[in-house]
Amino acid sequence: MNRNIFIYLLLISIVILAGCQNGVETEDIAGPGVQDTPLMTDIPIVTPTALASVGALITSEDSDQQLAADLNSIVGNYIREQGLRYQVLTNLTAEDFDRDEFRYVVVLPPYPDLAELALNNPNTKFLAVGFNDLEPGVNLSVLRSGGGEFDIQGFIAGYIAAMITSVQENADALAARDGFRIGVKYYCGLCNPKYAPTGINYLYPKYIDLPADATDQEIMGNVDFLVDRAVNTFYIVPGVGDPNIYRTLVGYQKLIIGSGIDFREEYKDFWVISLEYDLLSTLNEVWPLFLSAETGFVESPPLLMTDINYDLLSEGKVLLVERILQDLTSGYIKTNFEE
Repeated sequence: MNRNIFIYLLLISIVILAGCQNGVETEDIAGPGVQDTPLMTDIPIVTPTALASVGALITSEDSDQQLAADLNSIVGNYIREQGLRYQVLTNLTAEDFDRDEFRYVVVLPPYPDLAELALNNPNTKFLAVGFNDLEPGVNLSVLRSGGGEFDIQGFIAGYIAAMITSVQENADALAARDGFRIGVKYYCGLCNPKYAPTGINYLYPKYIDLPADATDQEIMGNVDFLVDRAVNTFYIVPGVGDPNIYRTLVGYQKLIIGSGIDFREEYKDFWVISLEYDLLSTLNEVWPLFLSAETGFVESPPLLMTDINYDLLSEGKVLLVERILQDLTSGYIKTNFEE
């Protein structure tokens, strides 16, 4: 029995020693020539998230602010649909292109160096909106404002002026393009172009080309000159009209054909019709082409007739004008004096 007790105590001692040993720190002793090798861990590398490419609208303080506001909404939505960041800028520099990748850039006039900017950045697609004196390039597309087709606009204005001015007086108008005179001739045919309100024969239609730097005094002097010669209907070319001209013509009770952007309620009794180009609708139509085209293109918007005064221009005459406009845009009617 004593022998059993001894074995039992020995087992208890071994268990106790093993338990104590588990709580004691031990130190490995390296053999001769053996060195500890520290455990190497990889240092995490912080990689910044790449920013999305950019689509931009370029507009300056000299741009058409209403058009800029309209395009800001339209172009902004289109750019974001492509998963791009959208920016509205007043200018683009080489540093901008070094910092960001510009995929699409829509530009409003004035921007005199646009062709050079597009040439220096071939990986960016540019869309010039409202530029009438700019030609397309490999990566530069042009959406004209319609001003490059003053002959068509002038033709329609002359045609309408001949409609609403009495046959005795024929058409009396201010114009800047041959299209106006051709429009008058197209409506009147061989009617007498002379009218003698003061005993002096005046030839109609009359027009005045104003210099770009004409003063207000020069402009009003020319208006008075035409009024003195019994001009009854005035076509004001887009970009020429200002409130002083319109108020003067209204004061003289003269009829006005002008641009929609110039129309005001105070002119409505003497405002015959507005002629303007549907730039925004055309932009919506050509945007898919702009995204997919491999080279630049040029597009012009259609001419619209708005702010129609049916007391001055009857519905029947409006329908007739619409038919003539369709023939014009189809190329069936010429707007110049060439045979």
